[in-house]
Amino acid sequence: KLIKQALLNLMLNATQAMSGGGGLMLAVERQGEHVVLSVTDTGPGIAADDLARIFEAYYTTKKGGTGLGLPMTRRIVEEHGGSVRAEQRSGGGAEFTLRLPLGEGR
Repeated sequence: KLIKQALLNLMLNATQAMSGGGGLMLAVERQGEHVVLSVTDTGPGIAADDLARIFEAYYTTKKGGTGLGLPMTRRIVEEHGGSVRAEQRSGGGAEFTLRLPLGEGR
């Protein structure tokens, strides 16, 4: 349930970043003993200065934002033994990648 919340946070951020429209892509891939989930958008992307701080609590670039969504996403993923990474895409937009260990019943 918490991983669902983490993905929802990423999808909501992507949708808000693309206020003028755009594309949102989700991908899931198994890599050995891990599952990798990617959330990619075609929005304006994330400025380099912001990229270094987006997982800090209370840091936001959105008017009216709390700055808690991405730190919460990171905490959820890390509590499940995983990691989250954000990148600026070369063609525009942003990509968030969650890497999680496979659970029991793989």
